Amino acid sequence: MTKFEELRTNAGLTITQLSKESDVSRATIEKVEKDLPVRAALAARLCNALSKHLDHQVTYQEVGIRTVR
Repeated sequence: MTKFEELRTNAGLTITQLSKESDVSRATIEKVEKDLPVRAALAARLCNALSKHLDHQVTYQEVGIRTVR
């Protein structure tokens, strides 16, 4: 389980819920959770949406999301 997936489940969010809140596809979230690289802008949107459910701002660097340009 990736750090991102751990935080998502701790926040009580399903992939579908996070997808809707972040406007990022389920496929992209599944890539993140398989430790595959995604665009930095999408990673940032995921982290911003996730942060709303946690007590701190989450960054993609903090959770180890691999990014491409």
